[in-house]
Amino acid sequence: MRRIITSFALIGLAIVGLFLAKQTLLLAKPSTTAAETMLSANRLYEMSQFAQAAHGYEQLIDQGFADSALFYNLGNAYFKQAEYGRAILNYRHAERLAPRDADIQANLGLARSQTVDQLEAASTRNNPIRQLAHLTQAWMTLNELGFVALGLWVLFAFLIVAFSSARRGSVLREGLSYALVVSGLALIMGLAGLGSRLYIEKTYPQAVVVAQEVDVTSGPGSQYVTEFTLHNGAEVDMLEAREHWVRLALPDGDLEGWVPASAVEAVVN
Repeated sequence: MRRIITSFALIGLAIVGLFLAKQTLLLAKPSTTAAETMLSANRLYEMSQFAQAAHGYEQLIDQGFADSALFYNLGNAYFKQAEYGRAILNYRHAERLAPRDADIQANLGLARSQTVDQLEAASTRNNPIRQLAHLTQAWMTLNELGFVALGLWVLFAFLIVAFSSARRGSVLREGLSYALVVSGLALIMGLAGLGSRLYIEKTYPQAVVVAQEVDVTSGPGSQYVTEFTLHNGAEVDMLEAREHWVRLALPDGDLEGWVPASAVEAVVN
C-alpha cells in the first residue's frame, strides 16, 4: 500500500513539476538587454514620448516576454496616444495575467469609456458554461485554476488510498469518507471551472477592433453588403477566419459579419 501511495505522490509531483517548469519559463528573469529595453521604454514614457515607449515595450513582447506590468505599460502608452483599441487590447492581455489587479481594471474601464461603440458585455444568464467561466475569470488566471484543479486531484487521490488502507469500522475510515465526499465535490467544481474556461476560450475567442473604423460585411470581401460599422476599441467574439478575413459577432450574439483580419487583434497571451 505504501508503494501505491508513493506512486500517486510521484505522479502528482511529476505533474506539478511540469506546471512549475512552464511557469519558470514564462516568469524567467529578463536578460540584461531586456531589462535595459524596459528601463529605456519607461524613461521615454516619462518624457511623454509615448510612440517610442510603445515601440520599446513591443520589442520585449516580440521577444516572448509576457508580464502583466509590460502589457499594462504598453496599454498606457497607447492610451496616451488616444489609440483606445490597442490600449484595451493590452489591458486585456494584462488582465488575463493579473485579473485581481485594481490598476489594470481601472485603466481598462477608463479606456472602454472612451470608445464610440459602447457594447454591452455578453450575457451569461442563458449560458451556464459562460457564466462559470466568467466567475472564475475575475479571480484566477487559467494557470492558477489549473494548479487548483491539480492540487484537488492529488488530494482526492491521496484520500482514496488512505481510505482503502484504513480499518473497516474505524473512526479514521469514517472521517476519511466525509473528506472524500467534500474533496470529490471540490474536485468536480475545480474541473468544471477549468473546463468552462478552456471551452469558452476555444469557442468564443475574443478580439478588439484596432482599426479606427471598419465596415462589417455580409461575406468575406469588400464586394458584399455592409451590415454595420464598428469603431476603434470595440470588443467582439471571433467566429471564423478565412484567408485575410475574419467573421466576428457582437458580445450579445445578435449581429455578426466579416471584417479584414488586419482590423482586429485577438486577446491572447
